[in-house]
Amino acid sequence: MAVSVEFVVQDWVAYVVGQQNTQRGLLASFMEREFGFFCQVAESGDDLPSPEFVGYRQLLLLRDCYGEDAVSILAYLDHFGDRLLVNDKIYMALVGLGPDLDIEAEMFRRGVRGVVNDDAPPDLLIRFIQAVVAGELWFPRQLVSRCILESRGLTADDTENLSPTSILPATLTVREREVLMEIGMGSTNDQISDHLCISQHTVKSHVYRIFRKINVPNRLQAALWASKYLV
Repeated sequence: MAVSVEFVVQDWVAYVVGQQNTQRGLLASFMEREFGFFCQVAESGDDLPSPEFVGYRQLLLLRDCYGEDAVSILAYLDHFGDRLLVNDKIYMALVGLGPDLDIEAEMFRRGVRGVVNDDAPPDLLIRFIQAVVAGELWFPRQLVSRCILESRGLTADDTENLSPTSILPATLTVREREVLMEIGMGSTNDQISDHLCISQHTVKSHVYRIFRKINVPNRLQAALWASKYLV
C-alpha cells in the first residue's frame, strides 16, 4: 500500500543503480509499489541516468551499495563532482551500505542526502526515502555535528565558550538561530518540533524564512552554510 508523503510523485523520477542485478530490480519494484515513482534500473553498477529520462523532473538517484567497497562507491560519486552539493534537482541516497566501511562522513561532505545500512528493514527504508525526497538529511546527528566542527578546524571542546548568537548574522532571530542549529545537527522537522516545543507548521515557517535569509535551496546547503557560521 502506497504511503502518503509531502511531494508530488509526478514531479519525480527514480534511478536505481548498483552492482547486484537482482537487488536493483527488487529495489525499483519496492519504490514503484510504495511510492508510485517512475523508476529506471541501471544496466550496470556505474551507469548514470540519461538527460532524456530525467527531463525537468526531480531525480532520486538511489544507489544500492550492497557488497561494494568504499573505493567503488567513491569512484561512482566522482562522476558528479560538486553537482550533488549545488544542484537541487538531484537527490542521491545510498542504501545497503556496509557498516564497516566508515565513509558516512565523506558521503555527507560530497552532498549525499542520506545513507542506510544493509540491515535496514522495509519500514525503515520507507521512512528513509520519505525523508530524503522531503528534503531532510538522513545521517546520525553526531556525525553531522562532527563534520561541521571539523570543517572549521574545531573539536567539541573548542565550542564550550563560544556563543552561536555571537557569530551568526544579525538578520536571524533567536528562534531562527535555534532552528538552524538543529538543522546543522541533522534534526528532522519532527525532531525540531519536539526539541523546541513548537508545532511542525511553525518549524516549516522558520525553515522557509531561514532558507530565504541565508540564500540556500535546501537542508543540505543550510547545514553546509552552518558549518561556516555555527558551532
